[in-house]
Amino acid sequence: MNSILLQLEHIVASISDFVWPVFLPFILLVGAFTSMRTLFIIKNQTTEKSKLDIKNIVGPASISLGAMIGMGSIIGVLGALSKYSASGEVNVESIAIWALIGSCVMVPVSYAETLNSKIMNKTPKEYIGELISPKLGFIYAICFVALSAFGYSGFQFSGINSVAAITSSNLGFELSQIQRYLFIVLPLIGIIATLVLAKKHEVFMNAMTYMIGTAVLAYFTFFIIFVIKTSHYIPTYVGNIFEGMLNPVNGVSGMILGFVLGMQKIILAAETGLGALAMAAQEADTKPREAALISLIPTLVTVFVAIIITSYMASYGLNEAHTISFANSNEVQRLSQLFDTARYVTGGFGAFVLSMFTVLSALTTILGAYYYMNKLFKNNSINKNIAIYLTLITISGTLAVFGANVVFEAVDLLLFVLCGLNVTALAIFTIKKWNSYKFYSILTSHKKSA
Repeated sequence: MNSILLQLEHIVASISDFVWPVFLPFILLVGAFTSMRTLFIIKNQTTEKSKLDIKNIVGPASISLGAMIGMGSIIGVLGALSKYSASGEVNVESIAIWALIGSCVMVPVSYAETLNSKIMNKTPKEYIGELISPKLGFIYAICFVALSAFGYSGFQFSGINSVAAITSSNLGFELSQIQRYLFIVLPLIGIIATLVLAKKHEVFMNAMTYMIGTAVLAYFTFFIIFVIKTSHYIPTYVGNIFEGMLNPVNGVSGMILGFVLGMQKIILAAETGLGALAMAAQEADTKPREAALISLIPTLVTVFVAIIITSYMASYGLNEAHTISFANSNEVQRLSQLFDTARYVTGGFGAFVLSMFTVLSALTTILGAYYYMNKLFKNNSINKNIAIYLTLITISGTLAVFGANVVFEAVDLLLFVLCGLNVTALAIFTIKKWNSYKFYSILTSHKKSA
């Protein structure tokens, strides 16, 4: 079984490694073009000016933040740093600057996708089906469900599995893989199944708001304390970032790898260009400009958590505390080393906050996958959606314990498919179709009908 998983992992990784360097120039150029047209032409000619209403912020922002911020922000970035280190790069922190450069393009894409989807009043599945092809809209929906319920959930189960291993070790005993699966992962799947089978959508979406808010506030508090206590290291961290970017060990190939890994993690963590923000915006009765501004809140928070916090802590652990070593490490070991770094600087408080953040953000992300599934397949019966969802998260939880790397490689490939379809459809809309949604045309038609 392990040999089959390794072969599958190698195949998926090979495909991903081939398509991403080719895909990145496309997504950057098309994303920048779409954002510019949206910001300077479409926004002004199709939408009214609107102010942010606080009561409208909580729902969509919490849904987006709860569904997107999770262990991908930590384990995913640690995995990218480890992969960059394995290539021979010493200053792995340079991934942070590549990711931030990419985010300068991709964060405006978040604004553009939300604004345009609200103007069309369609989910990504619907406007991809209309603007490109119904079959591609269906493929998008399948890939998004696979990404959220299988891929993203795999990150979350992997994080919870890691926390269980770390906690048991700190308490003086070891839990085997099968024990963690039977006593941690399966009971968690049972709890999620109970919530979903109860069919009380509003209950767990409201609970998501409080859970993710608590987790993020605690995590930010911890990081502020961490930075204050390690303030002397900030110049070293910044210096390593620019040294790694300007003088990579492997020259041009090292720069390309760093940029690819950084962009993958921006799209993975903040879900820019994937359509998730557009779907969350449909939940609230907000105007297009207001919805687009709200979508930037979870995007910016997640970018900061994923890129700055994780890379800074990892850098300190590598170079100062010597609590982190990426050599021959798996996801459990990498997260355990990050916990050791937090404990080294802030004591038990840091380990507690990381544990709480892991569990709460994991639960909200897994539940968020069910929300997106219902949005994409709203014509299915509820029971059918529940059955598919529970099957996917069960497979995901199993692989997270016994073969997690397959999940991680699959995520990178799914990101490519989803982002490519969504951004292409948005570009077509901004070029050809936006004129039919002109605001003055709508006003004129209302006046004539009156």
